[in-house]
Amino acid sequence: MKTILRLVTVTAVGVAALALAGNALATQRLSVTQSATSLTIKLSQDASDQQPSRINIYLPAGYTANTSATPGTTIGTTTGVVIARDQGNIDLPLTGDVIVADPAAHTKDPCSPGNNLAVWILQLSVAGQTINLPVYLNPTAGIETGLGSAKLTVCLAPSDTPMGSPGRSPFGAQLKSATFTVNNVFTAPAGAARWESLWTPWSVGTGVPNPVGTIEARAFVGPGAITLAARVTSKAKRVVSLNGRVSASGVGVVGATVSLLLNGKARYKAKTTANGAYKFTLQKKKGSKVTTTFFQSKVTVGEQDVTTAGCASPAAPPIPCVSATQGAFTAISNKIRIRI
Repeated sequence: MKTILRLVTVTAVGVAALALAGNALATQRLSVTQSATSLTIKLSQDASDQQPSRINIYLPAGYTANTSATPGTTIGTTTGVVIARDQGNIDLPLTGDVIVADPAAHTKDPCSPGNNLAVWILQLSVAGQTINLPVYLNPTAGIETGLGSAKLTVCLAPSDTPMGSPGRSPFGAQLKSATFTVNNVFTAPAGAARWESLWTPWSVGTGVPNPVGTIEARAFVGPGAITLAARVTSKAKRVVSLNGRVSASGVGVVGATVSLLLNGKARYKAKTTANGAYKFTLQKKKGSKVTTTFFQSKVTVGEQDVTTAGCASPAAPPIPCVSATQGAFTAISNKIRIRI
């Protein structure tokens, strides 16, 4: 069917779109993507940040974990980048698999001593060397239950102690980014969820953890949404006004590109404003016959920095929340039928 509705106006993003811009000081970041069968976690920080000694990542309530895989099973993959301080501060890519380990063989690990619910090994290949980095999964207890039902723990070696120091990271490698995906392990609850992480750095040059420097980074995951409402604002002039809102975890998404579909085909685009709102105004071509049109809106949103809103209430004061991300999503609105 030929489109005979022309675009009159759309809303434009103004200065207010900066309302959800990220904190310029935010550095350590947590990103989480969840599908029906896989979970991807990404950790990243800036080159100027101190190497973390320990990172705890807390699973939101409602997540369940399948830890029945036998030791030696490959359950996922990992990639990342480290900064090689001993080689002129160059970036070194790393890749590998996530392998199930026997928890009984890791009861004396300094990072997570005792009995662990599960232990996974990130088998990292970097610059011709293989580094085995354990990740520990355990239920939370005590005050940590307020952060999540379970936690993943990883410990990194110091990167800025003198060369040759015991326990120093190979190449003086410092974390820049690390992503790992596990398959058929975690099942997510319905709806949106908030992940928490606490990062404790090493003290500069000493190889001693610095608990006072601990920070919080958050990640919001879950289905985003887009709404659509429409009304004929002028029958005489045959004008239709359409509006809606894009949100994720209940927070309006700024600067998202919304496509307006007419009879199933994308015809016009608009950007969302500071509270996630958008609007289209269409006018039927003069002299054209009365027809029925089906309207629908669609949006695809990449990962967003939502630090300002997402870190408004830190989970563990006085530990500061320095960053928050909202996971990517695609959403399509309800369908509206108008005869004009």
